[in-house]
Amino acid sequence: MKKKALKFGTAGFLSGCFAYLLFSIAVSLRMNTGDFYFVLPALKNHYGNELLAAIVQIATFTWLGTACGVAYMFSENVEFEPIKQGMGYLVSLTLGILPLAWTGQWYKHIFIGIFSYLIIVAVISLLLFVIGFVKLKCDVDEIRHAIGIGEEVNHEKI
Repeated sequence: MKKKALKFGTAGFLSGCFAYLLFSIAVSLRMNTGDFYFVLPALKNHYGNELLAAIVQIATFTWLGTACGVAYMFSENVEFEPIKQGMGYLVSLTLGILPLAWTGQWYKHIFIGIFSYLIIVAVISLLLFVIGFVKLKCDVDEIRHAIGIGEEVNHEKI
């Protein structure tokens, strides 16, 4: 179980790094100034130092990615009862979102924070569902191919 959590957590960590890169590119495109924004300007102003703000932002994304990987592990583990799966999934995502909430200062506007939490959990759950669905489809196609279902029968050979 620990090896599985480490494997999925590592994959999530790398996904968090990739998400941070995509986020930085999206922010740079949204600002439309021609500059690359390594960190959110509001975060830079809040911390007063661009390096510290970048470290906080990268740590937030990687922590969220790691938590998403562990949450995916809980959703894939059929050895647990459904209640344990659901609780492990939600606790993992909630622990992953806490640094994001603190960095984004959701505590100042509680309704925006709750709404943001619900939207982020829904989007992450949708992405993890799509990943699981594609993985399941590939496994089913591999099984079909292994047993010969779905292949066209060549009547000339018969």
